[in-house]
Amino acid sequence: MKKRTRILFFTPYATRTGSEMMLLYILRHLDPEKYEAGLVSFADGELLTEVPANIPVFIGPGRYTLAQRVSFHLGFHPMDRFLEKLVREFKADFWYVNTVMLGEVVQAARKHSIPVVSHIHELSHMLAFVGRQDYHGIVQDSDLLIGCSEVVCRNLRASGGTSVKKLLSFIDLKEIDPSPGRAEALRLEWGVQPGDFVWIMSGTTSERKGFDLLPDLAAAIDDPTVHLVWVGKSSPDGMVYLTEKRCQQSKTTKIHLVGAKKEDYFDHLAAADGFMLTSRQEPLGLVMMEAAWLGKPIVAFDSGGPAEFVVEGIGTVVPNLDIGAFAQAMQHWRQHRALFDPARARERAAEFGSELGMAEWERIIGTFHEHL
Repeated sequence: MKKRTRILFFTPYATRTGSEMMLLYILRHLDPEKYEAGLVSFADGELLTEVPANIPVFIGPGRYTLAQRVSFHLGFHPMDRFLEKLVREFKADFWYVNTVMLGEVVQAARKHSIPVVSHIHELSHMLAFVGRQDYHGIVQDSDLLIGCSEVVCRNLRASGGTSVKKLLSFIDLKEIDPSPGRAEALRLEWGVQPGDFVWIMSGTTSERKGFDLLPDLAAAIDDPTVHLVWVGKSSPDGMVYLTEKRCQQSKTTKIHLVGAKKEDYFDHLAAADGFMLTSRQEPLGLVMMEAAWLGKPIVAFDSGGPAEFVVEGIGTVVPNLDIGAFAQAMQHWRQHRALFDPARARERAAEFGSELGMAEWERIIGTFHEHL
C-alpha cells in the first residue's frame, strides 16, 4: 500500500470566517487513503466540532494562562514548547498554514527543517495586523505559497514570493439546502410586504466588510420598499456602536441587523431577493458563491476578488466605494429582474464547488510533495 501523505494543518481560531470555512471544506474532502491529517488551532473554536473524527485536533496556546505567562518571563516560550512537542508527536511530511496570521508557525517549521505551505486569504487591510518580519518570513520561508484568488497571488508575487500557486476558494454546495417555509417566515418577521425587495449581506460587522457604509447606502437608496439585512456577528467596538445608531435613524430604507446565524444561515440568504457585497477589500468571497447558487443577483464593489467571480447576467461590480453607483446597480436588478440568469448563476457557482476545488488542490499539493 502506498504511503499516505502526512499533513499538519494550522488555523488561528476555528471560527466561521471564509478562510477557516475553506480549510474545513478541505479537511472534509481529504481522501483518507491518500492523506493522514492533523489540525492545530490556537483557540477552541466552534468549527472544531465539525472536523472529521479521523483527524486529531491539537489546541495551541492562544491566550496564555498565568502559568504560561510566568514561564515566558522565565525564558520558556509556551508557543515554542507546544510546537516542539508537535514535531515529536505528529511527524508530518509538511505543515500547512492556513493564514498570514501565524508567522511563528512558519518560523518554527524553518527551525525544525519541516517544509511548509502557506495558504493566504488576506489582502493589504489584514496585513496591517501582521508584523513586518512575520510577513517577510512567511513570503520568503514558505516552500509554497497558495493564494485564494488572482489578486492575492499578485500581492504575494509583489512581496517577493517565488513559488506561488492560485487555488480559487471553493464551497460545499451540498450544504446549501434552505427551507422555503423558514425563508418565507423570515420575510414576515422583517415586515416585508408584497412588492418589497430584500438585499442581504453576510459578514462580520467590520470596516473591511463595509459595515459602516450600510446607513450611507440606505440613504442613497431612500426607498421604504427596500430592506437591507446584515447577517453576522456584531463586534463590540465603537465603530459598530455608531453604525448601529445610524442604522436605527434610517427614515425610509429599512435596515435589519440580525446577528450571527448558524442553524438557519442559508434560510436567511434564501429569504433575500439579492445579495450585496459591501466589502472595501475582499480576497474572493465565499458568500457570493452561496448567493449565486441560491439564484440571487449580486452587487459588489470592485474590491479585489469579486471581479474574478461575477460575470455578465449574474450581477454587477461597481467602482470601489462608489455608494451612488452601488445603489443604482441595486435598483437596476430590482427593475430588470428578467435580465438576471439564475441558471448561469448556478453554473458559475458550480465552478467553485468542492469537487472541482479539491481536484485542483490535490494537483497542486501532489506536485509540491513529489518535489520535496
